[in-house]
Amino acid sequence: MAGYDEMAPGVFRIRQQVRKGWVPFTMNLYALPGKDGLLFDAGSGTRGAVAHVVRCLLDLEGRTGSRVQQVLPSHAHWDHFSGASALAERHRMTVRLTEAMVPLVRTRACYRAAYREGASALRPRAGAVKEALRSLGGRLMDEAFSLSMGIRAVTGPFSPLAVGDRLETDAGTWEVLAGPGHCDVHIMLWNEKAGILLGGDNVLADITTWLGPPRSDLVAYQKTLETIRELPGLRLILPAHGRPVTDPVKRTTHLIAHRKKRLAEIRDKVETAGPKGLTGRSLVRAYYPRMAPLKRSIAQGWIEATLLYLLREGDVARTAEKGLWRYHTP
Repeated sequence: MAGYDEMAPGVFRIRQQVRKGWVPFTMNLYALPGKDGLLFDAGSGTRGAVAHVVRCLLDLEGRTGSRVQQVLPSHAHWDHFSGASALAERHRMTVRLTEAMVPLVRTRACYRAAYREGASALRPRAGAVKEALRSLGGRLMDEAFSLSMGIRAVTGPFSPLAVGDRLETDAGTWEVLAGPGHCDVHIMLWNEKAGILLGGDNVLADITTWLGPPRSDLVAYQKTLETIRELPGLRLILPAHGRPVTDPVKRTTHLIAHRKKRLAEIRDKVETAGPKGLTGRSLVRAYYPRMAPLKRSIAQGWIEATLLYLLREGDVARTAEKGLWRYHTP
């Protein structure tokens, strides 16, 4: 049936699309039928998105004669865990979570708190009234986004899983690897014999991985890319978005160089701005001058993460001026 395809023997990609909401959204979920058969990533929790995945799993199990009885999110971002509980209920699946994921996904309140930025890279905290209004506006935006995109907490029973665990499927043995950086609780699945990595969001073929506060880490992401590049016999990365990465060494090498280049760019821009420095907001507008405000607020994450990293390292300093942070050399 349409909706899934075989990427390698025993490895099936289910393409899940959310057509309504703020932006069209597509996810790759990977079904691995077998003894410990599982679905890697759960996607959106909208009714239509979940129903599509269930139909694909039923068809796939009939085709292979093997079950897909577990669902495992790669990390604690909404588009990777929101469908888990609904899939578990509708397809008699067991939800698997690492210990680190649990406090981030079990309730909507926990999820919101986990991603509420503690310290903005663009502006200092304002007075109590203004901050309360900003918080209320953020909550309303969050609720509207959650309803349209199908953000759902992972409720109900789950079974723990840890880095280093192995899962047996028709496609062979998969080892759970840590992959922090994009998200601090990110995991990946590695099939050494086949040379295949299910990489989640860490390595995408056509775009760079989103990074931003509060749960991204530039240093951890760099180390994860280096770890991926050194996997013995790696020949294929199957990402959560977009097409497969068929030259993993070339792609990871490019991403490592890209992140170093971006880090150096931001540092140089602050240094060349002189004693007066520049605002984080001016950096965002310089990189994304024509982008719509909503998309720009997402795209700017790496700039914020970079400024906060340079601040922690002591490479830049900042002062508050007219409701904005202004960055300058120490």
